[in-house]
Amino acid sequence: MILNKRRLLGGLVIGSGLGLLLSGCSTLSAFNTLTPKDGGSRRVAQDVAYGDKARQSYDVYAPTSGAKPPKGWPVLVFFYGGNWDSGSKTDYAWMGRSLASLGYLVVVADYRLYPEVVFPDFMQDAAAAVRHVQKQAVTWGGDAARLGVMGHSAGAYIAIMLALDEQFLRFDPLASNPIRVAIGVSGPYDFYPFDVDATRNSFGTFPRPLETQPIQHATKSTTRFLLQHSRADTVCRLSNSVNLDAALTKVGTSSQLIVYEGLSHSDCAAAYSIPFRGKGPLRADCAAFLKANL
Repeated sequence: MILNKRRLLGGLVIGSGLGLLLSGCSTLSAFNTLTPKDGGSRRVAQDVAYGDKARQSYDVYAPTSGAKPPKGWPVLVFFYGGNWDSGSKTDYAWMGRSLASLGYLVVVADYRLYPEVVFPDFMQDAAAAVRHVQKQAVTWGGDAARLGVMGHSAGAYIAIMLALDEQFLRFDPLASNPIRVAIGVSGPYDFYPFDVDATRNSFGTFPRPLETQPIQHATKSTTRFLLQHSRADTVCRLSNSVNLDAALTKVGTSSQLIVYEGLSHSDCAAAYSIPFRGKGPLRADCAAFLKANL
């Protein structure tokens, strides 16, 4: 089902340079440094190693207000985007704090990037991060029995692929699936043939290219999916989410697609931050979905 959400400005003046602001590592770092962070949250752990490689670590954010559930906070693992060749968890403290303030133990994970690795190596990193979180979440007050994954852009690909392709976490979609919810923001899920450098670089050498596509792994699952996408996204077309939502619905898996109007690819991530929250209700919609399903 497609639910349209009109662009909401809420009296906030949005600069036209937002896309540029989120387009590179240096500008993202500046954005993270300068943007105010959500209260009711804090970072509780930094550079937690889940492997022995330099980029195999994560940061942890936790709520500081509200009643803690008896078994601990539900856990949400977030993967950032960057064409599978850029990005850093240190530039996403604003996202970790934004999600943690909603009442979740949030992990923002690094993973190895191109050209050091290609598919499926970065997926193996993501799976290793999730497995590590499952064991360690209790340390920071988390309840790993209530686990969700989330990402934006290339990170949305990673999150959704973890939930769909059981080879990475080695689960039965109906019997032992550890992922209760999977949230993809502006993600690529149906993009073969590879027609841009980012996809050719990270996926082009894999011998069975269709297996790299999340839509090919749509099956009956206990995971509940939320796909958020803008009709105006010219980086990752809306058809990716429309097609995956249709495929999941067809096999009887719970999927909610929310289509927004007038937001760029970068806007959809930035709308989770305090300065740009008036761009659209993505965070509020995500909060409602998480409250109902995690």
